[in-house]
Amino acid sequence: MKMATWNLDRPVSDKRRKAARAEIDKIAPDILVLTETHDGFNPGLQFSESSAGGRDGVGRYKSDDHHWVTIWSNYPLEKLSTEDEKRTVAVRVSPSEGAPFLVYGTVLPWTGSEWHGHPSDGGVAFGEALKVQVSDWKKLQHEHPEDELFVLGDFNQDLADTRYCGTKVTRDLLSEALKNCGLVAITAGDGDPVRRELKDFACIDHICALNNSCWSTEGTERWPNTPKPEKWLSDHFGVAVSLVPNIGQ
Repeated sequence: MKMATWNLDRPVSDKRRKAARAEIDKIAPDILVLTETHDGFNPGLQFSESSAGGRDGVGRYKSDDHHWVTIWSNYPLEKLSTEDEKRTVAVRVSPSEGAPFLVYGTVLPWTGSEWHGHPSDGGVAFGEALKVQVSDWKKLQHEHPEDELFVLGDFNQDLADTRYCGTKVTRDLLSEALKNCGLVAITAGDGDPVRRELKDFACIDHICALNNSCWSTEGTERWPNTPKPEKWLSDHFGVAVSLVPNIGQ
């Protein structure tokens, strides 16, 4: 199974939509979490669920056909409730073979952005938004104890060996939150497909799994295959992880 996430930076032009679709077709994910996306863009997967429409009052893209998060899947989805309906969406995925699992899509505040009136300074907005999402992660695990949980999306924070994006404060907050929820970022450290190839960049869009997951990581990848993000397309790289079930699980 392949999971992927990509911040599309508001794909409103036909040129960008066609180029983004071509990149996604090459990656061929089974689960795709798109962030800063639009109802007019279809990546070709059959099923989808989105966060609430609009952009939280951010910028001029406030209409309901813009979404912070849309989860696309080759498998049927059941939408689950989340506390921050604008910036998050959660689903229960029912694959044709194997057990159901949970996917949580997110966008966390970036450096310089507020959240629900909380200021950016000192990582306050990031931390307050993260608290709400951590509550969701724990609730989902409590209500679906037999299901795997994957958290994907735009964290606006690297987890690399040297800083690329975010702050030490927000990095520590994110690292502690993942640890407390039994999650690990597959796209951190040696698994970061951006930093692995490009020393001046790093993943800020992450794919996280349970630290005792029944799935093993076969590899991570990033796109497009360029020395930096192609800003006319998106100011983020897309990232993907290939997973295989553990033998005997």
